[in-house]
Amino acid sequence: MIFLKKQSLADTKKLAEHLAGFLSAGDLILLQGNLGAGKTTFTRQLVHALSDDPDLIVNSPTFTILQQYTGHGLPFPVYHFDAYRLETIGAADQGFEDYIGADGLTLVEWPDYMKEILPDQYLEIAFSYDGQDRDVRLTAHGARYEKMLDRL
Repeated sequence: MIFLKKQSLADTKKLAEHLAGFLSAGDLILLQGNLGAGKTTFTRQLVHALSDDPDLIVNSPTFTILQQYTGHGLPFPVYHFDAYRLETIGAADQGFEDYIGADGLTLVEWPDYMKEILPDQYLEIAFSYDGQDRDVRLTAHGARYEKMLDRL
């Protein structure tokens, strides 16, 4: 586990840029944190770090549940889920499992609402923000992600 205290937005951008160098197709990142803690901001910075297109628009998939990013110099597709709206219906039998561990990087905000379809191995990034300070905790679940954190 890595715990980063009092992270500025610039620090979060550096983390995303650094982490981008270790990611590959099939990776899964679960993003934890309350509204406004930095999950979508981190995702935006990570997608930009993977892309060669500074004008690529990375939006929160709050209303669509899934945003897909391909092209724009990305080395693989990026699937960005916001599972918040799945709280009452769950993710089973929706076809979302086809994206996880497949040909791209999958990022899931509010992963508790998709837990029935998520595998046991993933990188968890938890953001906490109290209005002043933003802390970030990275936790590896599985050997691949443990090696990734060792290299970070």
